[in-house]
Amino acid sequence: MIYRTLIFIIPTLVVLFFTSCENGNSVDNNSGTTIATDTTLTEEERAFKEINEQLKTDVNNTGLYIKRARLHQKYGDYNAAVNDLNRAIKIDSLIPEFYLLKAELLKSQDKYKEAKEALDKCMYVDNDNVQARIELGWLALYTFNHKQALDYADAALKRDMYNAEAYYLKGMIFLDKKDTALAKSSFKTAIEQENDYYDAYVQLGVLYFNDKSNISEGYFKNALRIDPNSLEALYNIGLYYQERGEYEKAMEHYQKSIDIQPYREPYFNMGYIHHEYLQEYEKAIEYYTKAINVEPKYLDAYFNRGLCYELMKDRKKAKADFQKVLEFNPTHTNAAKALERVY
Repeated sequence: MIYRTLIFIIPTLVVLFFTSCENGNSVDNNSGTTIATDTTLTEEERAFKEINEQLKTDVNNTGLYIKRARLHQKYGDYNAAVNDLNRAIKIDSLIPEFYLLKAELLKSQDKYKEAKEALDKCMYVDNDNVQARIELGWLALYTFNHKQALDYADAALKRDMYNAEAYYLKGMIFLDKKDTALAKSSFKTAIEQENDYYDAYVQLGVLYFNDKSNISEGYFKNALRIDPNSLEALYNIGLYYQERGEYEKAMEHYQKSIDIQPYREPYFNMGYIHHEYLQEYEKAIEYYTKAINVEPKYLDAYFNRGLCYELMKDRKKAKADFQKVLEFNPTHTNAAKALERVY
């Protein structure tokens, strides 16, 4: 049995927050942010220092707190960002956008209850706020309350019938409910309202993936038109070509995604193409090895590489790969059978 990867997983992008030097630093009493004072400041450090200096003379400037909150958000310090939002809200509690941003930050930390409280306050300040209803719909969807999520989406559309995100939200709700027909309809309507709605194109590409027409390809191409460097779209259109036997096109798009950011799935799939379809086992081994280098516990890559070695009569290396699979997963039946075979 040869394993293949058909599900796209977006690689985790690690964002590093800058750290201060041991010497030559001062602390801003408002935010607790350490500010370097030497001449080697990065662009980000300079941005924080500039805002902190301005706040010293304009402590009630809500715009500065929002600006600093966005910087904290950019570098992954969500608690500091929320603290700045709270300062802005304390100064002026009647700005809906403050509550929307606070909810966004809390949602990023999976603090859905607190996010809902912020959105409820936004609605209290501005009962006709469309975006607040959409965000409440997303929160309801995250907690699998489909009826409430649809109610919020419909309420948003009553106030703005051309809102693309509200239709996209409905599409995601229907998708979660396994109603693909209504999901497709909602995603298409989102695109009708906003021609560059990237996420809707990707969802439609996936939903039409097994359709005999070329409609899926068209949706993925539109996603790439909007974002040519999208790993998700590049991978999915590569997979589309792979499933249809257009291996050169598939590998071209896999390689483009790897050139942007190496991750295991494109390497594995290129190995699979050379292994299963082209019978070029040495090349397949090369790609499986690259997948393993990215993910050292990638069992499918070890197993398939072992099969390639077995086909090349290199029983020693085949044995090593099958043993590696069983080392990570002692109940891997196919690896046990393959190991018995090479013995």
